[in-house]
Amino acid sequence: MILETERLILRPWKEDDAEDLYKYAKNPEVGPIAGWPVHTSVENSREIIKRVLSADETYAVCLKEDNVAIGSIGLIPPVQSHTAASDDEIEIGYWIGEPFWGNGYIPEAVRALQKHAFEDLDCSAMWCGYYDGNEKSKRCQEKCGFVYHHTEVNKTCTLMGDIRTEHFTYLKKQQWQNRQDKALVFYVHGKGGNAEESEQYRKYFSEYDVYGFDYKAENPWEAEEEFSNKLKELSKKYNRIILVAGSIGAYFSMNAGIGDYVEKAYFVSPIVNLEKLIIDMLFWAGKSEKELEEKKIIHVDFGDDLSWNYLQYIRHHMITWNVPTEILYGSNDNLQSIDTINEFVQKNGAGLTVMEGGEHWFHTEEQMRFLDEWMKTKSMI
Repeated sequence: MILETERLILRPWKEDDAEDLYKYAKNPEVGPIAGWPVHTSVENSREIIKRVLSADETYAVCLKEDNVAIGSIGLIPPVQSHTAASDDEIEIGYWIGEPFWGNGYIPEAVRALQKHAFEDLDCSAMWCGYYDGNEKSKRCQEKCGFVYHHTEVNKTCTLMGDIRTEHFTYLKKQQWQNRQDKALVFYVHGKGGNAEESEQYRKYFSEYDVYGFDYKAENPWEAEEEFSNKLKELSKKYNRIILVAGSIGAYFSMNAGIGDYVEKAYFVSPIVNLEKLIIDMLFWAGKSEKELEEKKIIHVDFGDDLSWNYLQYIRHHMITWNVPTEILYGSNDNLQSIDTINEFVQKNGAGLTVMEGGEHWFHTEEQMRFLDEWMKTKSMI
């Protein structure tokens, strides 16, 4: 069987995939944390394809653009389950090559296998597990609706020959069905904004619930935990989440690492490079970075006080963003230059619409009409 998603092809493994399998399975960051040893050669990978990956319901994860194997996903029958799965239940396991981490490919593949297991195979529930310390797998399971069930300690990991702690999550068919039609627009306002602004976006997403996030954080390190916890909570209820964020709200969202939960994003006048903004603000104030380092805090008349510790945090926490994103930008934006926005667009493959004469804060009648037309066009999903 071959399964397709928006970006992926899930197909049976072939012996010809051995070189591609070895390329990613030889990495010690991939296999051992999932419970299997690194592959030692192309021939070793070929033997594993023949002995292990040729099993029923085991699929190579491939990008549609080239159909080359970059990972693996499969359904494990009860007789081979790592835990006490009953006869009408199934377990799922997966991994993906390190170059493809953070792109949401495995959650996308997991959702396809969930649909296959519950609809085609008529399974009543699905198990998934992760070894202690495998936070990436834990987050994937949370995003896909799995709920923590139990932990097994002092457990032998046969392939690695060691003793581990394994955590198990569980998803009933009814829980999966309840999430299928649940979709959410998650709105994050900028500085000085409020959650009520989310109501203007309801008309663009008539089939979605709309949630305005009334966050308390004033700094990115505070937002990191607050945003992550909120998206984790909402992902238990919603199968699809769209992010709409403005100004510093866009930066807080990206910095919080919530991309795993988000299907698509719409940014209005986003701050995409906060370090550049702080350096610019120092220049506008006639101050130098050296002065900021010495004084630690510099007061400015046109915004928040500038902080050396804040700047250092930004520099040590570079954002990574792999969510399909559309950006609306005003040519008269006084906080982020078009060069800064274009750099982000090119790096992340985002779409960009520029309103000539638009400002950072879209507020005039003309600007709001432009925003309205932009959202109508871009939100046709």
